[in-house]
Amino acid sequence: MSLYYLMELCVYLVLLPIVYKVIMAIDISKIFKKGYTTEAKIFYIFVVVIITKIIGDFIIVILRYLRLILL
Repeated sequence: MSLYYLMELCVYLVLLPIVYKVIMAIDISKIFKKGYTTEAKIFYIFVVVIITKIIGDFIIVILRYLRLILL
């Protein structure tokens, strides 16, 4: 495994709990009907994964540009 791919994995793993804490602070239970807690939890998981991927890709692109500038 390349060092670059290991760095990407670390970025995603560091962002995952941060995004989870932020998303859990948002009350989306108003979107779902009462009794649909499983669907709400699945929605939370999808949102956390998608936002983590978007933010992680943004950070990785910035790190690539910094590597090109500095090397």
